[in-house]
Amino acid sequence: MSKKLKINDKKDLKEVVEHYLDYPYPLRDPEDEKKRLLTIHGESLAELNHWLYKGKQDFNNGFRVLIAGGGTGDSSTYMGEQLKGKNAEVVYLDFSKNSMAIAKKRAEIRGIKNIKFINDSIFNIPDLNLGKFDYINCSGVLHHLSSPDEGLKILQQSLKPEGGMGLMVYAKYGRTAVYQIQDLMKMVNDGITSRAEEVLNARKILDSLPSTNWYSRSQDLISDVRNYGDVGIYDLFLHKQDRCYSIPELYDFVEGAGLNFIEFSETLPRLSMKVENFIRDPQLLSEIKKMPLRKQQAISEIIAGNIIKHTFFASNISNPVATIEDKNNVPYFFGIAGIASQLVDYLSANNVQEGNVSITINSVWLPNGMNITIPVTKFTKDILSEIVSEPNKKSIAEIFDNIKKSNKKATDSELFETADKIFSLFIDAGVMLYKDKSLV
Repeated sequence: MSKKLKINDKKDLKEVVEHYLDYPYPLRDPEDEKKRLLTIHGESLAELNHWLYKGKQDFNNGFRVLIAGGGTGDSSTYMGEQLKGKNAEVVYLDFSKNSMAIAKKRAEIRGIKNIKFINDSIFNIPDLNLGKFDYINCSGVLHHLSSPDEGLKILQQSLKPEGGMGLMVYAKYGRTAVYQIQDLMKMVNDGITSRAEEVLNARKILDSLPSTNWYSRSQDLISDVRNYGDVGIYDLFLHKQDRCYSIPELYDFVEGAGLNFIEFSETLPRLSMKVENFIRDPQLLSEIKKMPLRKQQAISEIIAGNIIKHTFFASNISNPVATIEDKNNVPYFFGIAGIASQLVDYLSANNVQEGNVSITINSVWLPNGMNITIPVTKFTKDILSEIVSEPNKKSIAEIFDNIKKSNKKATDSELFETADKIFSLFIDAGVMLYKDKSLV
């Protein structure tokens, strides 16, 4: 346990600390741990390995995790459960003792013993002697600090040289309606000091909104009120410290802390940041694709309009992602089964040699399904067949070598071109990852 929590009024706003004592967020019942494990998109060890450790991390060699601003324990519980039985440690830190009590109870119910709980502030980390971490999770926290820039720099200084982070901050355009209601509630609640009364007035306002109101039009994007009740209302509309980021601001924020922006960690935002998924005119698309990637993404964010948070990976190194260029990597399907075999069956039954095949992907992260177009070449079926024959086991090199044994005319460059196009689509869709052959 750390030394007694000290709040610096210049850094930890008193009203924010008291907010999370009264309304621990998100609303969680520890007893639910007896019925289910709450998984988090982008927080599985498989995803972290692919995006942050070149596919080579086994998480069993003194792997250290910091959950900075752990709240009621979603990330600490999920991470602690995944690291059970490994030589690894999770450190949970939060300035709300009431949030921490819920997180501790959740871990206790699940029998998780690899979490160290600390009731303290991110701003106090330099004085806590916590050491360096391989991975830091900080979700929904930095945008509530008096100085997000200072908070992120403190976290970066706590990261090992090749360490990575999973971060979430609010997005600017998708939360337009939220900030309108926040402004409204500041006027309505002017002079009111009771949080319960603030919430009561917010409920009255929400019940009075006409269909023309921006929040009325965008409730399908924001679930806090229906999911978390008063806790959600306060966090969403009555928070005393809340900022958001556009794409250019996001890159500046990350790079200002000495980090590299790697990729969006959730499937739908990742796909929404690709201009080709919106702009159909070939000439205009060609011109926009010449722009720097961050400018393309800035354009996409405004076009999409529904990105309410930026959930992403950042790293101390610029190239931590597992790639097809490393032929020792194994391509494998993640969170979904049967895509490869179904495609092979379809290509065989219809004798498809070249062209495009459209498929619908349904996964835990895509409950409404998503259509993607798979380019077909003379090697597509062979590559997918190799994956089907021994799922999760064959490296890129083994797949290519096996195909070349039966097809003497096949070359590595041709196989690479086909595989790269197919696998990139699956990876963007969140259903394929790479891992090093040594981890099979």
